[in-house]
Amino acid sequence: MGGSECDGILVKPDLVLYNTLIDGLCKVGKQEEGFKLMEKMRLESGYEPNTVTYNCLIDGFCKAGEIERSYELFDQMKKDGVVPNVITLNTLLDGMCKHGRVSTAMGLLAEMQEKGLKGNSITYTILITSFCSVNNVDRAMSLFNEMSENRCSPDAKVYYSLILGLCQARRMDDALCVASKAKEAGFGSDIICFNALIGGLCRKNKIDEAHKTLKDMEEAGIKPDRHTYNTLISYFSEKGQFETAHRVLKRMIDDGYFPNVVTYGALIHAYCLAGNVDEAMKIFQNMSSATNVPLNTVIYNILIDTLCKSDKVEDAISLLGVMKDKGVRPNTTTYNALFKGLQERNWVEKAFEIMDQMTENTCNPDYITMEVLTQWLSDIGETEKLRSFVEGYEVSTSTA
Repeated sequence: MGGSECDGILVKPDLVLYNTLIDGLCKVGKQEEGFKLMEKMRLESGYEPNTVTYNCLIDGFCKAGEIERSYELFDQMKKDGVVPNVITLNTLLDGMCKHGRVSTAMGLLAEMQEKGLKGNSITYTILITSFCSVNNVDRAMSLFNEMSENRCSPDAKVYYSLILGLCQARRMDDALCVASKAKEAGFGSDIICFNALIGGLCRKNKIDEAHKTLKDMEEAGIKPDRHTYNTLISYFSEKGQFETAHRVLKRMIDDGYFPNVVTYGALIHAYCLAGNVDEAMKIFQNMSSATNVPLNTVIYNILIDTLCKSDKVEDAISLLGVMKDKGVRPNTTTYNALFKGLQERNWVEKAFEIMDQMTENTCNPDYITMEVLTQWLSDIGETEKLRSFVEGYEVSTSTA
């Protein structure tokens, strides 16, 4: 563009061209080069940066996580007499919120509003989704109402964020209200929103409304997925309605979704709580034979604890062996359940074996382990064994 002295061609770059290059550099993570180009533009071409120039640089530094630098540019922008616009505001708010500075973002919004710069739909979307992500649904709802008062139309992201946030906070009446408003505005909920609503309603024991939501979901052309079925199976199992839970399980399989660790875990846990350890073990055997379901420590612990409480300590010890054969590592909770069962039987020698296994697996005792063993071994004069068992370990209190 500069040409040469001999050919006499000289095309001077204008402000639009500089801004285009600065924006391009910032978009590919070269915001420092963009900043240097702005300085060069000032010195060599005599152009002063405008709102677009600063917006490009602020966005570049925000995306790079350099929020302080972005704010310095914002201050410089104001000192230079360049008027920020709603894009400037939204860019800074988005950068601050994404890096956990939501309070600072709210302060900036208040400052800009005092100076006459009103936010738009994007402004509220940024803030509402951020407050929902930190479980501050009260503030999110306040902004949602303010958004309507300022005649800013919420988009799908706002509705979905609020529905998920309200479900997590167990404010199901509000969640259903927002879902209804979303539908009125022409935004259909997706499977994630429907699952959140069904799960929240089940947790609040509102099964009729959960059924209605499930029906609404199917009428909207959205089929239940594994998460939907697991939620319902967990609810009916927890309520002891095993016949209904198994009907849901059958429908789940008919729809092409095989049970996973959550499905089996919900049923096993519920049968154990109901004292039906035999049925729990049957489901466990089905789970063990399913090649696509990974066994985990939590399910083994539930079964071992229930077997010990049902005076089936031999079966619990046998299950510990299976657990190890399957490559599932026992933890402190596993051993504590066994120690309690062995204490009831006063099966000291077996307890010593389990203590040795716990030491070999470098599994730290916690306050429950010590509470059980201290009382038991002290009563039978085996304090030396206890002392050697805890030697070198720092007793964990995390489970307290």
